[in-house]
Amino acid sequence: MTVDIRPISDDERYDDIVTDSPHGTPFHRAAALDVFAEHADADLHRLVGFKGEEPVGVFPVFEVRKGPATLAVSPPPDLKLPYLGPAMVNTDKLKRRKRDRRHRRFVDAALDWVDEALAPSLVNLRTPVGYDDVRPFQWRDYDVTPRYTYVVDLDTTPEDLLARFSADLRKRVRDDYDASYEVTEGGTDVIEPIVELTRERHREQGESFPVTASFVRDLADALPAGAIRPYVCRVDGEVVGGLVDVETDTCAGAWLLTGKTEAPVPVNDLLEWRVCVDGIERGLDALDLMGANHERIYPYKAKFAPDLVPYYALQTGSVGVNTVAKVYDRLR
Repeated sequence: MTVDIRPISDDERYDDIVTDSPHGTPFHRAAALDVFAEHADADLHRLVGFKGEEPVGVFPVFEVRKGPATLAVSPPPDLKLPYLGPAMVNTDKLKRRKRDRRHRRFVDAALDWVDEALAPSLVNLRTPVGYDDVRPFQWRDYDVTPRYTYVVDLDTTPEDLLARFSADLRKRVRDDYDASYEVTEGGTDVIEPIVELTRERHREQGESFPVTASFVRDLADALPAGAIRPYVCRVDGEVVGGLVDVETDTCAGAWLLTGKTEAPVPVNDLLEWRVCVDGIERGLDALDLMGANHERIYPYKAKFAPDLVPYYALQTGSVGVNTVAKVYDRLR
């Protein structure tokens, strides 16, 4: 039986399917997708594949127009979203042959829908962690590039987790400091200082940071309570750093993280350690450090004794990959 692709506008029905997917993230939820579309100035297509009336996968796609070019992207650019793309459902109990066949039919049907409805010059996707079979995209001549993130195992105690850390990280977490500091979970009121500090840090490094505080606040307001958890580090009452945790029922995610380098305490270490401890207390399985691709910062993240986990960037273009890639890079 073929897979039928239908755009779904019913938020509750769509979210029920996302919740059933092992690849689903808070970024896949209907309310989050609406926020992305608004802030990216994009048209959203919430595609769902059905085998009869049984859902087999979701595939949110954003249609972005820049001049003569139409781009089909997931996630959209300029929002610093690490993953999105397709997510499968109702395949865990299938035997390998049937699971692979259903997956390929879903991907082929979804990409056929995108090609026919949008006729994009560029398709650019990044899969969620755990979506590890990208062969259907390779078979359609997509360029497939492995990307990596670090995932910390939280199925342990704080003491045992700390023992796995590097020696210098253990010392920085345990040390007493002359400065009076605190790391706390806050509400949406602390999002703006976190975003502004992140923008300042990027500016110091000669990089742009297009994410706005209003975007992060809108996302926090749209998602269920606990999906977005902003943490701040204060020294003598001054905010010197922050972390925005994007959380599922099983995994925390260090989405936005920044700290003043001149602060008298190791801000980033203390923030991520607090998220680890809180995640263990909430019964989470893991913390996704959301990135292990940059040569400059991977040694820092590796101190947390994480596992290296792949995800994938998928791209194809009909007017020459170099041309459309440059267009996409300008959007980012």
